[in-house]
Amino acid sequence: MPFKFDSPEGRMEITVRPGVVVANKPPQFTAAATYLQPGARALERIPLSAHADSHTGTMQVLTSGFKVNLASHPKDSAAYRVLNALCSATGVTEVDN
Repeated sequence: MPFKFDSPEGRMEITVRPGVVVANKPPQFTAAATYLQPGARALERIPLSAHADSHTGTMQVLTSGFKVNLASHPKDSAAYRVLNALCSATGVTEVDN
């Protein structure tokens, strides 16, 4: 169930994969926005705050709601532009906590 959206940086997709392995602990699965177009940025990931102990758990966080902190990125950065586009993508709703 990939999430795809358009940003000023091009077509993007949200993916989930295992994060960094810490000694004697199971890996956390993390979500990130990735570029779909080929080229130098094809392997670049923009981390999202959605993470859990399993792939399924992270997918559930993605669909039930997570926070995006645009203020933590410079306004002229690619991460800011991509996350801003994600926040206004069709089907995305703001979740109040």
